[in-house]
Amino acid sequence: MSKFIPKEVDFKASNFWDLLKENQAILDQIDSEAKDKGELLWRYIQEPFADGYAIYQIIKVNKKSVRIEVCTGLGDDWVIPYWGEEATIDLDHAQWRLQIRDNLNSFFSNQS
Repeated sequence: MSKFIPKEVDFKASNFWDLLKENQAILDQIDSEAKDKGELLWRYIQEPFADGYAIYQIIKVNKKSVRIEVCTGLGDDWVIPYWGEEATIDLDHAQWRLQIRDNLNSFFSNQS
């Protein structure tokens, strides 16, 4: 498990869509490994913004807060204005966002 480092995406290149999917797969793998270990460090949260989400990875865990950093190379690459590229947010908020994403993923993976 480690910090997400995206591959650079050139949106003018013919393979840009493949690179976006590859970056998402890398982030998902890091997140899955952290989740399997029961850890918050290196998981990512999705914060609703505009017509999608801003995606931030948890890069430090404190007693009542977490440090997050925006993830890029995934598509829209939104940045929440009041958070910026890096911020400290309440631990409860991060856990709530993770719970929402985990519950939705669980629900849709059980659909046949």
